[in-house]
Amino acid sequence: MTKNEKLQEYFNFTQNDLQENRQGQVSEDQRLIVKNRAQRFNNNILIVLVFILVISAGAAAFTRKAVLSASGFPFSPALLGPGITIVIMTVYMLNRSKKKSDFSLHKAEGTVNFVWVEERVRNHSNSGPDYKTVRSLQMRVGGESFNVREELMDIINQGDNARFYYTGGGDIVSAEFVGKP
Repeated sequence: MTKNEKLQEYFNFTQNDLQENRQGQVSEDQRLIVKNRAQRFNNNILIVLVFILVISAGAAAFTRKAVLSASGFPFSPALLGPGITIVIMTVYMLNRSKKKSDFSLHKAEGTVNFVWVEERVRNHSNSGPDYKTVRSLQMRVGGESFNVREELMDIINQGDNARFYYTGGGDIVSAEFVGKP
């Protein structure tokens, strides 16, 4: 299998998709793939939102601190925190969906550079330090950065010249080597 064929398999595109990308268009198949990824992410957030809502409602009912308002809806201060969380997560999900639905096609071309990026994030576990270091792999090419999985380093070598086609939402939809692969 050639390196271009491995890229095709890794990023899940066909030669026809690549041809359309070279002409500045995102193919219908690529649109569907990106929409499905975004939908899976949104479904996961919805599951978390429902879980928070059910736990909050159960906690409010269990503690019997609920007071019937004029409309008959039980309200408890216990619902305030989860309610705010639900609103914030919903706004985040809507903004992310809007960004991911940008199917304008962009191109990044040049020498590929892989970089491990370390970030300090708050540790939410009850034990250990307050912050932990999280590592993620970024691929930098043509002035753009993309978060990628480590398996891509088995296909593309540091210093290879490549061209990546990606949507306005940041999803790489196809790629090819430029020059000798």
